[in-house]
Amino acid sequence: METRRATRLPQGTRTVLASSDGIRTEAVHFATRTINEFIDFTDIVREVAHAADIRHGQVTVYTPHTTTSIVINESETGFLNDFRRHIDETIPVDVYYEHDDHDLRTENLQEDEFINGHAHVRQLLVGSTSVTVPVVEGEVLLGQWQRVLFCELDQARERRVFVHAQGVG
Repeated sequence: METRRATRLPQGTRTVLASSDGIRTEAVHFATRTINEFIDFTDIVREVAHAADIRHGQVTVYTPHTTTSIVINESETGFLNDFRRHIDETIPVDVYYEHDDHDLRTENLQEDEFINGHAHVRQLLVGSTSVTVPVVEGEVLLGQWQRVLFCELDQARERRVFVHAQGVG
């Protein structure tokens, strides 16, 4: 039986932004494909911690986008499909959001503004823009089923994530 997968690995480019004794920061540029998509960054988190050559420290994963989240949870297809169904029921796309009412809204507008009030509300309820995981004896301390997941709560578009490891060797 083939294993179902509700996540995928990030496909894009990685750029080292900084690297010195016990510190490494990488940017990952990639494209999302759909709303409520999960992309698994766990392997990259471990690779950056290893490349920083830290024995004791931490790794922070950060998204600079207000309609995405970084979460730690199980990467199991049934659970993630349950999440998608419940987030759609709880915060539907097709209702009124004042954020999307350009007759009222006067702040932080740009020419090609997306209609995405639902995604901003979802982000506040779903997670955070970052997570930090301890590194002890060179191991990123995640539970048996825990994965570091990027969650796209808006539409398919270009995204980036920063992975920053720091500690002592």
